[in-house]
Amino acid sequence: MAFESIPAFMTPAQLAEIVGEHEGSIRRGIREGRIAADKVNGRWFICRDTVFPNAKKEVASNDQ
Repeated sequence: MAFESIPAFMTPAQLAEIVGEHEGSIRRGIREGRIAADKVNGRWFICRDTVFPNAKKEVASNDQ
C-alpha cells in the first residue's frame, strides 16, 4: 500500500486493517498512550503522519 493512499486521519479499525493487527490492540495502544490519537465527537482519529513518520520522510526525499 502506498503512503499516499493511506487516509490522513484513520479510525482504529482502519489502522488495524492497514497494519494487520486486531482493532482491540490499536484501542489499547491509544489508551496506554503508545498510539497518538484525538477523540472527536466520541470517535478516535489517528493521524497517518504520526503513525508512519519514516514513510513520510521517505516520500518527501523521493519527491526531490
